[in-house]
Amino acid sequence: MEIDKRFSCIFDTSALITYLANESDANRVALLKEKAALPFMALSELYYLIWRRLGKAGADNTYGLVKSWDLPILYPNERIILTAGRFKDVYKLGIADSYIAAFSSVYNVPLVSKDPDYEELIVELELIKLK
Repeated sequence: MEIDKRFSCIFDTSALITYLANESDANRVALLKEKAALPFMALSELYYLIWRRLGKAGADNTYGLVKSWDLPILYPNERIILTAGRFKDVYKLGIADSYIAAFSSVYNVPLVSKDPDYEELIVELELIKLK
C-alpha cells in the first residue's frame, strides 16, 4: 500500500493513555502526535477503558479531546481485515490489537505502543516502544 504522507506512525491505545495520563513517555508521544494516525479500534478501546473507569461522561470528554487533535482516523479495507485476521491467528493477539497492528504493517509505518504483546510482531512491523 502506498504510504500516506499525512502520517508517519500509528498510535496504539497505550500511546494515547500514556499521553493523556501524563505517564513517563508522554513527552515522546506528544512529539509523535503531530504526524500520527489513529486506528478506529484504538479510539473504541480508549472509549471503553475510560468508560469503565470514569463513566460515560468521562469517556465522552476523552473521546472529544482526542478527536479535537484532528489526526487521521483509519478504517479497515479488505487488506487490513485480512492482515488483522492473520495476526489474530498467528500471534494470538486480541482483535483490537490485531487491527491496530495490521494498520501499522499495511501502511508500513511504525506502531507506537508500550504493550508487550506487539514485541513478537517485530518481524512484521516496526515498533516504537514506550516505557
